Amino acid sequence: MKKYFLILLFLQIISFSVFSQGVMLAGKVGTNISKIRSNRTSDFSYKPNLTFGVVLEAATNDLFSLQTECSYSMMSSKYEGTTVYLNYVDVPILAKFSTGKNNRFFFNFGPMVSVMTSAKEKGPINIIDGSFEPSENTNERNVSRYLNDSNFSMVFGVGAIVQNIMIDFRYTTGITDISRVNGEDLSISRFDITCSYALIF
Repeated sequence: MKKYFLILLFLQIISFSVFSQGVMLAGKVGTNISKIRSNRTSDFSYKPNLTFGVVLEAATNDLFSLQTECSYSMMSSKYEGTTVYLNYVDVPILAKFSTGKNNRFFFNFGPMVSVMTSAKEKGPINIIDGSFEPSENTNERNVSRYLNDSNFSMVFGVGAIVQNIMIDFRYTTGITDISRVNGEDLSISRFDITCSYALIF
């Protein structure tokens, strides 16, 4: 996963050295509605959680810009009474196409690398260890040892900027398997709705 970070860092350096027509800095907060996808079952449910972070955008003109972020995302999904809680630091770099000037609509897409900060599950079924068997302990338990430290996703979004307020709707689909367990294939899909206050320079 280190190579993905190096690629994203390189693209960020290039974007801010070349795209110097305008820069936007924003703080964002919102909700993500996430779901675990498994090769074992399709019965995981979507659950809402909090996401927040900072946004930095560099524009080459009124139509195109590159946007990078650093966000903290709390995610969860439920199966048979057991809820899995996953927290990540997300670093996307997005190509952004806009229409308009002061009031703009936009479409963005691009890759995202996420680093796991914690992984827990709570309930009667062991999920993340790959067994899907009843658990002796129904209290909250740490399951980070069964998961990869990072994962790679693709982001697709639409939104609008009105004055200094930016509204962003996104769908993120996991590309890589987050599980370390042989035979267990897990990934994350989610919808994000965020609101940002932007400073444009």
